[in-house]
Amino acid sequence: MSATPLLDVQHLRVTFDGPTGPATVVDDLGLAVGAGETLGLVGESGSGKSVTALAIMRLLQPPGRIAGGRVLLDGRDLLRVSEEEMRAVRGAEVSLVFQEPATALSPVMRVGDQIAEALTAHGTGRDEAHRRAIALLDAVRLPDAARRARDYPHQLSGGMRQRVMLAIALACRPRLVIADEPTTALDVTVQAQILDLLRDLQARYELSLLLITHDFGVVAGMADRVAVMHRGRVVEEGPVRQILAAPAHEHTQRLLAAIPGAGRKR
Repeated sequence: MSATPLLDVQHLRVTFDGPTGPATVVDDLGLAVGAGETLGLVGESGSGKSVTALAIMRLLQPPGRIAGGRVLLDGRDLLRVSEEEMRAVRGAEVSLVFQEPATALSPVMRVGDQIAEALTAHGTGRDEAHRRAIALLDAVRLPDAARRARDYPHQLSGGMRQRVMLAIALACRPRLVIADEPTTALDVTVQAQILDLLRDLQARYELSLLLITHDFGVVAGMADRVAVMHRGRVVEEGPVRQILAAPAHEHTQRLLAAIPGAGRKR
């Protein structure tokens, strides 16, 4: 990673208000993603991974709130800019691929229109936005892109919907993409296709990637470095090969030990 990371999260703290007071779900979290790098953020369900992604994008909804820390994107603290400035950042500089496209996509809009909307929100003309939407669907390897652009999400398979989500995320050529469990809801064959597509898109668009997952197999195949998260904290971080070969923290050791032997070897 370069000396100055593209994304630098420092001492991030997220709480959720409850009847007995605020509960801390992300605590003193730090992580960094360099230009062109893939960082895998791995942990069990409930460890705070998705909340971290929402906090970086400033998309947390009450009762969740950011209680402290900094989120530096190329040196600018996203937690200190206005909401108007943040709207300009989302999509154009950093994009989020949500975990479940079936709920993230609008069921009443054609998928081509949803991609075009991401473009027009950042100043692209309507006709040009629709032309680029089809080109983006082709770029994410959706067969017969011009026809599929007129489909609604329910007319597409899970893998196709995830490709649409990737097209939306890439529409404005962001420098950083946060992919939150992008293959969880897909069968094994389609998972492999989506991960291969992510690798290709990252190289083609020169992306930095924060890949959130619970699957060390995905991390092993995709990431340069890995940060292991447990109970709202990063407990171990380092190069993927190093962490997989000699995990230092007991929680990382437990996660790796839970992988079936043959799968771990692969």
